[in-house]
Amino acid sequence: MSHLRTLAVGLGVCVAIAVIGCGNGAPASSSTGSGGPCPGKVAASGLGTVAKTVDATDALVFVPAKSTIGVGQVIEFKNTGSVEHTVTFSGSLACLSDNTLDPGATWDVEFNNPGSYDYICTIHAPNMAGVLTVTGSAAPPATSASASASASPAGGATPSPSATATPTT
Repeated sequence: MSHLRTLAVGLGVCVAIAVIGCGNGAPASSSTGSGGPCPGKVAASGLGTVAKTVDATDALVFVPAKSTIGVGQVIEFKNTGSVEHTVTFSGSLACLSDNTLDPGATWDVEFNNPGSYDYICTIHAPNMAGVLTVTGSAAPPATSASASASASPAGGATPSPSATATPTT
């Protein structure tokens, strides 16, 4: 009986070590790598007018594998198949990734900066990969409409007409 108890305690220690060793790491997609803000926007749908759609298929490929959009345009990744996929960007773009693109689901991404961006389905890599080229200029920072409307012409303020009350007799 003492041998069984020793074996049970030994197994319990091994299980505890395995759980501690496997459960403490951060998910691979949790870090942007740059420490800065995400270089775009993402949503499951409705991010804006879709400029391009990339299908994630049961043939385990992205169609088309190469796409081009402009800065500020939305690319939609759509799972047209019956198996789960991912849309995974690396490094500072990890914040734009979708870790679970279920059948029938969509994933919208808008980029703030031009460049060439590689992505993969981590479930079906290395064959399920694509390249997105974003053209144009970096998106300008948001400004308020009131700041641009209040600008005055050079040389000072321009007088504006005003109504003057005239007393009646």
